[in-house]
Amino acid sequence: MKKTLRARRRRRRRALLAAVALLLCLGGVSLVSAIVRLPVHSVPDAPDTTTEPEEPSPDGEENTQEKEVSPEDGEQTDTFQQEIPQEEEPSPPPETPYDYSQPVPESAPGAEGDFQNSLFIGNSITDGIARYGIIPGATVYAKNGLTVTNALTEPVVVSGSGRISVEQALGSRQFDRIYLMFGMNELGFGSEKQFITRYSALIDRLWAMQPSATIYVQSILPVTAERSQKDSTFNIPRLQHFNELIRQMCAEKHALFLDAHSALCDEQGALPAEYSSDGIHITKEAYGIWFSYVNTHIWGR
Repeated sequence: MKKTLRARRRRRRRALLAAVALLLCLGGVSLVSAIVRLPVHSVPDAPDTTTEPEEPSPDGEENTQEKEVSPEDGEQTDTFQQEIPQEEEPSPPPETPYDYSQPVPESAPGAEGDFQNSLFIGNSITDGIARYGIIPGATVYAKNGLTVTNALTEPVVVSGSGRISVEQALGSRQFDRIYLMFGMNELGFGSEKQFITRYSALIDRLWAMQPSATIYVQSILPVTAERSQKDSTFNIPRLQHFNELIRQMCAEKHALFLDAHSALCDEQGALPAEYSSDGIHITKEAYGIWFSYVNTHIWGR
């Protein structure tokens, strides 16, 4: 009896285990099916944090690409860093070289007392500046018959011990401007070349003694038509020829040429008769016209 009960219990236990096993099998299949039926989402790849080395630019310099925030939308955009060129100050225009072959151009007139440190050297025509007091304060070294040959050596300057030469006088004083007027007496020279050679030497010597002075070489003043017609030496054609020689000399030496002749001549190149008593020397009124020209033709003003 007891054996029979034990056998039944074993059979029930086995049946129960079989049922449990069956249920487990059926449950596993359902679970797998359920998992298969679930939607599958792909996982995005992780961002690649490794960066390739930038290739150098063609000229060997590193790429200077960097981020820049756009002022409109605040997003970053790739731009290339560029150096902003520094603005260079504009260089002054080159100065136009002075044309020494042309007369000194017209300028603003000099102020009163502007000729206090100016010197006038010449013959009897220049001497009239002091005689008439045309330029108050100006210094005049002049004498009747003075030429380019003896301009520096002739004792024409009055000093405490008598008269000394222009060269001696220039050793003790420096002038701002020096005005030369020679040529009228030299019209009688037999050699034009000699006249220009000695005139050039005179200018060179003055430059050496007066390095800070501006030297003006004036043209020869005109003669009257009447004097020109009857004089084989002091006539308009010869005078104009010598003035051209003086102009050419100034162009070659880079000296200032002052065309004082044009201030007193008429359309025919002659001095109006009312401006002279002998056809050569000028009147006080004519000196006023001459000085007005000199005073409005100052170089560099």
